[in-house]
Amino acid sequence: MSSKQQKISLVNRRYLRVKVFQSLYSYFRTENPDLQKVERQLFDSVNELNYLYMYLVALIKEMESIASEILEANKRKQLPSPDDLNPNMRFVENRVFKVLKDSEELGLILERAKISWAEEHDDLRRVFKQFKTEDAFILYMTREENNIQTDKAIIEVLFKEKLGLNEVIHSSLEEKNIFWRDDLPYAALGLIKTIQGISDEQKVGIGFLADLYKDKKEDQSFAKELLRKTVDFSSEYGEIIAAKSDNWETERIALLDMMLMKMALTELEHFPTVPVKVTLNEYIELAKIYSTPKSKYFINGVLDKLVAEFKKTKRIDKRGRGLVE
Repeated sequence: MSSKQQKISLVNRRYLRVKVFQSLYSYFRTENPDLQKVERQLFDSVNELNYLYMYLVALIKEMESIASEILEANKRKQLPSPDDLNPNMRFVENRVFKVLKDSEELGLILERAKISWAEEHDDLRRVFKQFKTEDAFILYMTREENNIQTDKAIIEVLFKEKLGLNEVIHSSLEEKNIFWRDDLPYAALGLIKTIQGISDEQKVGIGFLADLYKDKKEDQSFAKELLRKTVDFSSEYGEIIAAKSDNWETERIALLDMMLMKMALTELEHFPTVPVKVTLNEYIELAKIYSTPKSKYFINGVLDKLVAEFKKTKRIDKRGRGLVE
């Protein structure tokens, strides 16, 4: 990795908002909840993202093993063809595979964490055999251009079009952790960035792998404060939201919608460096994913009213360049 390249991280603010949202759901649905316990579980859940990411890295590594295994099996046929005896080695000699194979540290990490795709071997073998018939693979194997960019591109295609969409892989990951379905897009993005970041000058080691956090202290502080402040101000924000909800009683507002709006108000009032527009956009996006089809309109309408009121009463105090409106 070039020294000019920015280190990849798996965790971003949206991911942390999702994890806090899930933690709040657990907190408010539990009788006599323990906030410290919920907080520990929150960060345990965040740590699991790294394991999921390593499973995806191991998945790419496994595909090279399968491709090599098939080439060797073809050589041992009773009547091997000239192509069997002298196969095109371009795919198995892919530079991305070489980086993964040459990293002893990566091998040790996978071994210690007991990360393996051995049980899915036959399914992955079928995936690769199907991939070999695809136009993208055939073009890659025959094109004159042979460089790190073409090598990275074919691995991306393999993951995005075959592995990342495969139900067997999804099911296998969910058996390991039911929350990984929500986490998969973040781990997959980390994998794609990892592949894209590999260079011809890549040094042997694990420097090409993503870190969990970009800034662990800052990210953990954001998540912890968002969780705790939302709990602390839950009752007050619930009353404020109900008052701006067109005479809806608090009990009639969906629990998920209420939690998302309480989180949004927490960010608006207690996170001076997060722009108002960012907060509004983030929680409307989360409503699209986690709540009802009409929730985004309801949440947007209520929050617009409350932003205007909070500004008027100076409850919103944003600081820093580009934050003062």
